[in-house]
Amino acid sequence: MLRRNFLTGLSGLVTMPLMLPSAALSAQSARLKITDIRLIRIKMIRDKGILARRVDTPRGGLLVQIGGFTVTEVHTDQGLVGIGPGIPPENLETVKQLLVGKDPFDINQHAAALYAPQRRWGASVEIALWDLLGKATDLPLYKLWGGGRDRVLPYAAMWGIGTVEDRVEIAIGLKEKGWRAMKLRSGFRTMKEDIRVVELIREAVGDDFHILCDGNKAPGNADANGEDPTYWNFKRAYDTAMEYQRLNVYWFEEPLPRYDYQRLAELNRLLAMPMAGGEANWGIHEFKDLLDQGCFDILMPEIGDIGPLMSRTVGTLAAAYNRQVSPHSAPLERRLVNICGIHLIASMPNGPITEFIHEPPHADIFEGWEVFENPPVLEADGQIKVPQGPGLGVTFRADLIER
Repeated sequence: MLRRNFLTGLSGLVTMPLMLPSAALSAQSARLKITDIRLIRIKMIRDKGILARRVDTPRGGLLVQIGGFTVTEVHTDQGLVGIGPGIPPENLETVKQLLVGKDPFDINQHAAALYAPQRRWGASVEIALWDLLGKATDLPLYKLWGGGRDRVLPYAAMWGIGTVEDRVEIAIGLKEKGWRAMKLRSGFRTMKEDIRVVELIREAVGDDFHILCDGNKAPGNADANGEDPTYWNFKRAYDTAMEYQRLNVYWFEEPLPRYDYQRLAELNRLLAMPMAGGEANWGIHEFKDLLDQGCFDILMPEIGDIGPLMSRTVGTLAAAYNRQVSPHSAPLERRLVNICGIHLIASMPNGPITEFIHEPPHADIFEGWEVFENPPVLEADGQIKVPQGPGLGVTFRADLIER
């Protein structure tokens, strides 16, 4: 066709309406609107009591319950409902004022309004909004976020410090059940015990099993609750790290207080073994400071604190520095954070591994997931398949829901 003839014919085309599929026209004419925010309760299946942080100290324990928690629901005018971790009932009206009448696809605006340092319930509502967007687009979240992996590698994180003997026994059991990685708390009273437990586990499970170690010194104490008097100075952190490096530890997490940027960076420069941290940090600026100063090789934003959107931004920021990310989503009592973490890590090219608190027999992640109709499982190669349903891809058992 001659160019002049093509251009002549084009003038008629300009007046034709844009022909979209009927489904697309329907979606255009009926934008989603948030109508309500509600809380539902999941019935208690069983109460397993307290898992002690230390065998000789009753404080600092983790209450392990299967069921017995609340779930946030974001309702819309088209019947779609997004789910996220429960929030304190006293914050419900505030969330309604922020979201009711709004388009859930304005997610950047909503995430910014929900976020504030130390405001953990904001992240819970944001997770529910993302679940809603996944359902509205009929996509699992990892696909909505551009993920190219449908399986992720988890590690079993120990809540307690335990004894050298029981940590070795747990490690052997984990490998027998298909796990390929575990994380230990480096919180024994002496450095000798911290090293000995890794030596014995390495001897028991071999070199094809990842051992991660967590100093848990973010607040400057040996555990995150500040109840352990064992304080690490730089020398103990360095001496421990050098022994871990010799034992092929996968990473060393938070061996010094989280705002001690200078000494964290100094220690990191002395090691070939990666250092990880950031689960207690807030705001993009803090993660940028950690990267600028060279504190960590692997950033660990806490999804249940800062939310999925900021966690993804931290991942992109880490990639700009050629660093990795492993979003923190461990809490046993917040199952939907666990599931969100699976999707998040699957969508991050620089995310190698993800965390679950799994300290059997007392704190078994798969027992925690018994509340779901379709819980994830550990596959034969030690990976977990990402839920394929829309949004988070999981639903609660109907017999457990209390409204």
